[in-house]
Amino acid sequence: MRCTSVKRDPALIPLTHDHHDALAQARRLRIAATGEAAHRGDAAAAFLEFFDTEAISHFREEEELLFPLLVEVSATVPDLLQRVLVEHIQIHCLVRRLRLDLKSSTVGAGIMLEVGECLEAHIRLEEKQLFPLIEQVLPASMLVDLTFPPRRRGGVPEPDGVSDAAGPAASAMEHDPNKQRGEGAQGG
Repeated sequence: MRCTSVKRDPALIPLTHDHHDALAQARRLRIAATGEAAHRGDAAAAFLEFFDTEAISHFREEEELLFPLLVEVSATVPDLLQRVLVEHIQIHCLVRRLRLDLKSSTVGAGIMLEVGECLEAHIRLEEKQLFPLIEQVLPASMLVDLTFPPRRRGGVPEPDGVSDAAGPAASAMEHDPNKQRGEGAQGG
């Protein structure tokens, strides 16, 4: 696969780093779904820990700090932004189902796969379409004033029984958030 380098506006890099962490978590959830049933509960619990401590605040920052800027400079709310917001809600719904399954000790592979695939597709949409739109239409002065709270780097550790054998560099993106792989694995 050919590596391409996409220069992300510095203001959006914290969100792109969050996306990288979320892609790794989604991948771990999908791997656990196809593995031993005994380890699904641990993997689901680790994903929920990530979601509660990192993903929810990420969604809020996008919705409260970034997305209003796009609406402010647009004549209407872009269809793409509406789609992204609906996907945020859909992800919350799927995570709720995963949480209920974990609570009742019936975590199935299907919901784990669905959460992982939905989250990955959502991230790809933001990185490939929404962020480039934002970089195109937002004036530099708006982006330069955009700041996000400091991040807790390192993510949530892998649950027992679930290993990412390919390693973090192969999780979905290169370590460098400005480097993205070919069309099927471009990340963010």
